[in-house]
Amino acid sequence: MVLTSQDLLAGVNKPVDPCNLTDLEKKHLPIITAPDRVKAGEWFDVTVEVGKLMAHPNEQDHFIRFIDLYAGDKYLARLSLATATTWPVLRARVRLGKNLGPLRALDVCNLHGAWEGAKDIEVV
Repeated sequence: MVLTSQDLLAGVNKPVDPCNLTDLEKKHLPIITAPDRVKAGEWFDVTVEVGKLMAHPNEQDHFIRFIDLYAGDKYLARLSLATATTWPVLRARVRLGKNLGPLRALDVCNLHGAWEGAKDIEVV
């Protein structure tokens, strides 16, 4: 399936086949690095990187505007990027309660719209 620019901007993009990512998906998918298991209420580090699987161009006319981090639907953090001179990596120290859902990251590319990645974390 080939996505058009109109398709990309119509909603939040997720991989069509997570086991076989396209180059477009590899460049735009936010990749979350965090522990698989954490204790409720204890701080831990999270990194979200756009372009980790394949470098995003990050040029004057093609760059990531921001990265948001959520636990389920609970908003945790944002990295705003005003220009293409900053590599799109969000680093945050967070703590979670139980039953919040997976960590979710959302990034927005000025040309290719919104992209979402997720990571399940067991909170004990």
